[in-house]
Amino acid sequence: MSRREDARLLTGRGRFVDDLLPAAVAHAAVYRAPIAHGRILSLDTRAALAEPGVLAVYTQGDLDAKQVGPLRARVSVTSTDGTPMAEPERPVLARDAVKYAGHPVAFVVAETPQAAAAGAEAIEAEYEELPAVIGTDAAKAEAGPAIWDDMPDNTSFNWELGNGEAAREAIARAQHVVTLTVRHPRLVIAPVEPRGAIGEFDSASGRFTLTTPSQGTVGLRAAMAESLGVDESLVRVLTHDVGGSFAVKIWPYPEHVLCLFAARHLGRPVKWVASRSESTLCDAQGRGRTDHATLALDDAGNILAYTIEADGDLGAFLNAVAPSIFTGGACRTFGHNYRIPALHYRVRGLFTNAPPTDAYRGAGKPESVGTLERLLDYAARKLNLDPVELRRRNLIRPDEIPYSTPMGEEIDAGDFPGILDKALAAADWDGYAPRRAESERAGKLRGRAAGVHFHATGGSVAERTQVKALPDGTIRVRTSAQDSGQAHQETLARVVADSLGIAPERVIVEQGDSDSLLNGGSTGGSNLLPVSANTAHRSALAMVETAKSMAANALEAAVQDIEYQSGTLRVAGTDRSISLAELVAGLPDTSDTPVGAEQPSGCVGELSFEGKHTTFPNGAYVVEVEVDPETGQVAIARLTGVDDLGRIIHPESATGQIMGGLAQAAGEVLMEGMVFDGHGQPLSGSMMDYPVPRADDLPFFNLSWAPTESPNSLLGVKGVGELSSIGGPGPISNAVHDALAPFGVSHLDMPLTPEKVWRALQSSKA
Repeated sequence: MSRREDARLLTGRGRFVDDLLPAAVAHAAVYRAPIAHGRILSLDTRAALAEPGVLAVYTQGDLDAKQVGPLRARVSVTSTDGTPMAEPERPVLARDAVKYAGHPVAFVVAETPQAAAAGAEAIEAEYEELPAVIGTDAAKAEAGPAIWDDMPDNTSFNWELGNGEAAREAIARAQHVVTLTVRHPRLVIAPVEPRGAIGEFDSASGRFTLTTPSQGTVGLRAAMAESLGVDESLVRVLTHDVGGSFAVKIWPYPEHVLCLFAARHLGRPVKWVASRSESTLCDAQGRGRTDHATLALDDAGNILAYTIEADGDLGAFLNAVAPSIFTGGACRTFGHNYRIPALHYRVRGLFTNAPPTDAYRGAGKPESVGTLERLLDYAARKLNLDPVELRRRNLIRPDEIPYSTPMGEEIDAGDFPGILDKALAAADWDGYAPRRAESERAGKLRGRAAGVHFHATGGSVAERTQVKALPDGTIRVRTSAQDSGQAHQETLARVVADSLGIAPERVIVEQGDSDSLLNGGSTGGSNLLPVSANTAHRSALAMVETAKSMAANALEAAVQDIEYQSGTLRVAGTDRSISLAELVAGLPDTSDTPVGAEQPSGCVGELSFEGKHTTFPNGAYVVEVEVDPETGQVAIARLTGVDDLGRIIHPESATGQIMGGLAQAAGEVLMEGMVFDGHGQPLSGSMMDYPVPRADDLPFFNLSWAPTESPNSLLGVKGVGELSSIGGPGPISNAVHDALAPFGVSHLDMPLTPEKVWRALQSSKA
């Protein structure tokens, strides 16, 4: 069951942006602010222009002269009091002030990458440095510095959801109330392939072409057209292979606009590729939320209420969908697998002098799920309850599903108690004592934890899919979903092949060209199967109906007498038949007709997504860790997972998705976190200072499936991409805290680095 993408990618035949060198291409570098907050007093580009090979240096003044518009958030939220969110203008380059270290100030284009970098180094600028606001505690401090003159409290929005009054009443009458502050630090997203862009302009047609790694070309086309002030028909976005994304490559960035602007001005292609350090400093970052959480329970251990008062670190600007990540995204899994009658979430979106944050694998849900899972273990220890039994008592039972949550979600399918029991059995929960004793003999501390989780899938539902029979016997699928390493082509080919009763090798999946799509969505929210695959399935069946009508004419029979099977159409009860390839032979070539055109021609099925896009993939993880008390180093000794993904189309890819998410969860809990000093300078701005998990940081995973089919899906499928990044952090963190509990360590903020763990143990000994 290998993927069709593998042979090409593993033999160096991938097409990534850095592989592409259009004729006469020029190269670009960005001059970025060296301080986190300050006014630009002067900006001198003369020395840069004098550097050998430099072709042009652009500042915001050049963009303003051509009416290039700012970047803006693509979603909006309204505060509880009815006021719209505050959104500062975000010009493509800094105009009068800089708001974070790395803020783009000038764009240098030259004959070579080296000349462009030298030009950027030669720029001379003078700043009046201002106090920097670092972190949400500083952002909400009374009488503290403000980032924006018209927002003295650094607040974009105050937003809430849930039955707040019921939660307050439950807390007031509860026998036990446990509170805990859980900090989810900013994370560098760090896909293997850094961001990059190639801008081209055709003066004859007036059309722009942007080649860039993305998770969907249609949204980028709209954003580029808006900033450049042209009609969308004059912008084409191409995405070839993508070396990982995890949401960081969905968004429009200044460099996209700048490459297109410079290409038009210079009359030649312009290419920019970020260095690893540049991406670390300046890409949109993930997480950045502080949760002040409360759990109310009765004497029997029944959860009565769960609430969070959250502070969301937006960075200096509102990135594309960041407002929805801290609000609605956070609430879709709020309370997750548990029967909690009162839920309430309130968040204050705060500006800080740091790069913008936005979605990162899980998009607000790892925080909500991770905080509750951490709080449950914390409460169990505080109240002398068994953490597994506390969970069992409160899990939603199968006979209660469909289950409506106070946050407005309706859970479609699942056996949460059953999946927890399966995970505990697979992990040999009852055989833990000998393993702990063995660790102690080796001088190590051992801890364990079990947790449950689910994901509410979503993302864009603007998907429109075309399935078309071609004369060479193949079936072409066009989709707006974009692969960034998750085997989309193989998976969608299998879905369509199954729908048509043909071999998957006969199905071609095309993606990544906005010219082939008048409308469409993007990949995100684990929506490939719930949205794209279901739409591809329906479109394939629609194509069969079109084929029956065409075959009726060709075979001179009534439509109702035409039968379809495995690529062949036959008149019922006769030997008169015609294949799909024969049916379309000689038809005009309409390959240039985009999906979404009013009347698709040929043997084609083309439909937009319909139905429910939300499914609830879920699971349970059991983690055991060893802690070296001499160094504070944490090693994950065992990780057992049982997940319910519904019907699985491609098991190996599903397994890879679970493994990747668990690796990112381990990084989030044990090592990752962007650190700034008091002036806003990043202290973890490179891979020398910002660790990401390696293979030897992870155990061999013991993974298995326990599927229940989703009634919200024609195919019975559920999403997978974000599930383990949502479910992994809680039990990993809790296992470490279980190991440290005998020393009186009740809670540590993530990341649980060796130094932090070692200091906690030393303090306990003192």
